[in-house]
Amino acid sequence: MSAKRLSANRAMWTQNVRQIGWIAIIHLLLWLAAIVLPIGLSYSQYDPKVGNVPQWKNVYYISNGFETLIAWLVPILAAAGVVRYMHEKRSADFIHSLPIRRTELLVGQMVFGWLMLVGPLVVAAIAAIGCLLGLDLPWPIGASDVWRWFGETLVVETVIFALGIVVGVLVGQSVIHVVLTNIALFFPTGIMVLLFSNMPLWLYGFPDGYYLSEKLMDWALPIRYAMLTDQAMSAGEIGMLLLLSLLFFSLSIWLYERRPTEAAGQALAFTVLRPLFVYGVAFCMCLTGGFYFGQVGDGWGWTIFGYVAFSFVGYVIAQMVVMKTWRVFHKWKGYVAFAAAMTVLFLAVRLDPIGYVSRVPELADIEKVYFGQSVMNWQSPNMMEREFEAFDQFLHTKDNIKAVRALHAQLVHDQPIPSRFGNIQPIVIGYVLKDGTRLIRRYQVPIEAYMPYFQRIMGSKEYKQQYYLLLRPGYSPIRQVTIRNVETGRPVVVLADPKEIESFLEAIKQDLWQKPVESLLGGQVWNGEIEFLQSDGDQFSLPIDQYSSHVRNWLEDRRLWEKIQK
Repeated sequence: MSAKRLSANRAMWTQNVRQIGWIAIIHLLLWLAAIVLPIGLSYSQYDPKVGNVPQWKNVYYISNGFETLIAWLVPILAAAGVVRYMHEKRSADFIHSLPIRRTELLVGQMVFGWLMLVGPLVVAAIAAIGCLLGLDLPWPIGASDVWRWFGETLVVETVIFALGIVVGVLVGQSVIHVVLTNIALFFPTGIMVLLFSNMPLWLYGFPDGYYLSEKLMDWALPIRYAMLTDQAMSAGEIGMLLLLSLLFFSLSIWLYERRPTEAAGQALAFTVLRPLFVYGVAFCMCLTGGFYFGQVGDGWGWTIFGYVAFSFVGYVIAQMVVMKTWRVFHKWKGYVAFAAAMTVLFLAVRLDPIGYVSRVPELADIEKVYFGQSVMNWQSPNMMEREFEAFDQFLHTKDNIKAVRALHAQLVHDQPIPSRFGNIQPIVIGYVLKDGTRLIRRYQVPIEAYMPYFQRIMGSKEYKQQYYLLLRPGYSPIRQVTIRNVETGRPVVVLADPKEIESFLEAIKQDLWQKPVESLLGGQVWNGEIEFLQSDGDQFSLPIDQYSSHVRNWLEDRRLWEKIQK
């Protein structure tokens, strides 16, 4: 390296220390406040007689929300600091006149910014370990937990910092840099949420909740970081994030070599990005408006209004940002082209050329069916076994498979549009086919119009036996029954004698077998509440309603009914 280049590099680093070195100091102070300070406070407040040791499962439990904000916002601030010279015309002209190649210049800035992240993390980790080892307390966490926190936090901050560098090269203003970096962090999750939330408007039966799972949230790094309290990063995930960081850094260098110097002060540094930005904002706003008015409006008119109004506002705002003026209405032809393209896209989805809406599996191909109101139990069927009233079920008998398929076929044929103020039941229908294929749909069904189908399915022996815990074989024995007054909620009848409990359970089971389907769909009038305590310590309750005739007779025979009603 020549003396001039070495001198220029030194000058850049000296200038960085003066102008943005405070970011490293703030970073260190924040981590000390989030991790080390709570450890010291816990030690000072410890009482051996009480044994009030903090119950931290890992370092993320110390200040979870605060830690997430630090790991999210400080790297963005660091990225904005190290590339700020690109966004001011005089600074850009001066620095680009120095005898340093662009690649060398940006790499030096990236290294400086990354050191502002890793340095404070190292100091905070060493300080935390020193406190845990030096302060004599039975801490629930140790040095290994701190090093895990250090490694995962460094990976997350590095990825966010690298993304911030890419965005910084692409834009020409610091404010837009910070805003777009935050948008880019949440964009993968956000765009998928918008797309899946709009699909039910265009494809009847599309189960948006099935695709909007917790795993989708992992795509947003700040949310993933907040979840590290219970879900540690795997080696594969860490490797993928490090590879992504390397990709972002490499892309930044490649783009920077092609970035025009005169882009300083412009919203976007590359002209090719401007239409992409404008139409991207219009598209996202279009989906937001359509989803919102599709939920709160009544009919297609409001939904289309939402698409048009929000997309137009998004288009205009994006044009104002790019052109740096409010005089953008002469660009109306661009919006007309966008509206035409969106119309073609929505019509193509609505026409359903692949037959998604009308697909109903053949009876001979079905191994079992799922009938319920939640997609969660379809994804995690083991959860149903712990429910005391299991609305969601997998059904195996031939009659129930036929009944569920018949309801599905009728819904596909009718495609009912239920009133927002009507009696509506959300229904999830799923199939596991004999070849292993799985198919799932979700509908909003008007109860009265389809009651015969509900009665055929939910009134079956298989469904009722799986619905109520007391009708399932092998449940944990009941050791106590408590009945509460309908008005006061106070316990008025307590059964502890095994013979009485067994007799009472027989009366309850008769009522459960005879309960009409209407009661399972919410048509109940409560006359009291029965609480059950199982031998394994679990508790659950059932209402006494207008259909509990055997229970009422059992209580009246023992002159206990009056206590419940007083």
